[in-house]
Amino acid sequence: MTDSVKRVKSLPAHTRLTQWAFCPASLTSQDRSPTMPRMDGQRGIARRMVVGLPREGLSPAWERDFAAYPPAGVILFRRDFLDLEALRALTRRLRELARPRRIFLSVDEEGGFVSQLGGLLTVPPNAQLLARGAEPGDLQWAARVTGERLRALGIEWVYAPVADVHSRPLNPVIGPRALGEDVAAVSRGVREVLAGFRAARVASCLKHFPGHGDTVLDSHLALPRCDAPLPLLDARELLPFREHVEAPSFMTAHVVYPALDPERPATFSPEIIGGLLRTRLGYRGLVTTDALEMKGATAGRSATEVGRRALDAGCDLLLYAFHHEDVRRARLELGRLLVDGSLDHAAFDAARTRLATFDRDHPEPDERELTRPLDSLTPPDWEARLEAIVRRGLRSRGALPPGAGNGAWRVQEPPFPYGPTLADDLARAGIRVSEEDASVEVIVVATRRPLTDDEIDRMRAAALAISAADATPLTRRIVAQALVASARATPGA
Repeated sequence: MTDSVKRVKSLPAHTRLTQWAFCPASLTSQDRSPTMPRMDGQRGIARRMVVGLPREGLSPAWERDFAAYPPAGVILFRRDFLDLEALRALTRRLRELARPRRIFLSVDEEGGFVSQLGGLLTVPPNAQLLARGAEPGDLQWAARVTGERLRALGIEWVYAPVADVHSRPLNPVIGPRALGEDVAAVSRGVREVLAGFRAARVASCLKHFPGHGDTVLDSHLALPRCDAPLPLLDARELLPFREHVEAPSFMTAHVVYPALDPERPATFSPEIIGGLLRTRLGYRGLVTTDALEMKGATAGRSATEVGRRALDAGCDLLLYAFHHEDVRRARLELGRLLVDGSLDHAAFDAARTRLATFDRDHPEPDERELTRPLDSLTPPDWEARLEAIVRRGLRSRGALPPGAGNGAWRVQEPPFPYGPTLADDLARAGIRVSEEDASVEVIVVATRRPLTDDEIDRMRAAALAISAADATPLTRRIVAQALVASARATPGA
């Protein structure tokens, strides 16, 4: 009998099964009996994955694979469903396939342009505009209603709020998704949003640890750096996270912070995940990666390699936004590494414990929630209260310059998939929109990519530059109305 077998046999009975299941690589063929539990590496790794759905829909083959290897969770996107009924049916089907395993159904639902419900329901504007116009309690109210909607649709985990501080004006990916530029105000806003989601019984997720606001690149497209020195990181980027370590989950940033780790982005850094987050900040909740297909993570690496790096750094969950062949291969290859002992079993057990706590604290939506009439998802005062918040937020930005109401307006804006454009709304409000003889330039700025020099110059010369994150149907209409009212109130208009 080997030493490993003697050690396991000396353990209490309730511990022994876990040890057999997780340490088969330490046993010789003579030690194993036909009835000894064997670890299924693929199933073990699947429980550390959150995956997206195939673009072509749920085929029978995909459903069989999903049922055989149910992941810890699924991230849902607007592309996955046509309407609210379809979304509710989809979440129900995914749970049926995973039974008896629990899966967490999750979504990016920040408001503004980061919304999977936009076009189907009236959603809040981006966090920056919402925070600018919010009165005490408004942020908590908006988060609570959003969370209640999500649970009624079968979703119990939301990747929000953004806890990044908007400290870099030309940041191409955070910008108006942040709650503001002032770190204390951001932290207060995070507190309200967390309280709202908690009241709705939805698990929240602070992102993007340890802060993505002070970058000039979009981590979807490249690997950004945050060169802030350690004292500044501590006082600014880290504060909203440090003050809210009670949040149930954190999402990592695919960003390099030389003051913390000169080479690796946070997602792959044991110094940042294990040292800073777990040890120094004392965080005990769940840590998920941002999507591992993003260029800030891949840099030519395979899905297996990025997954292993994130696990080695101390991440609990691997987020793969697309469930494709690469992800299945990663599950197979990482499963082999788990079985042969190449992955840390103690870390695996710790992650499993945190997942169990997360499960206990965030129950699945119940049948009462899942049969709630869809027309009840919008409270009677929802749109009126949102309109008031947005109007206050717009006023805080300042009015158009004198004479803004004279002549035609030129509107430059990116394509928008839902509802009318800002130019349509302005024209409907009586403003003449023209490319030829415009005296007022209004620019809707795309925020998901770096701005060109020409766009920056035009922004500086424009009467008003508006973030594309304001471009939900509700906020476009309010922006148009506010612009028109401001122009008509201007002397000489």
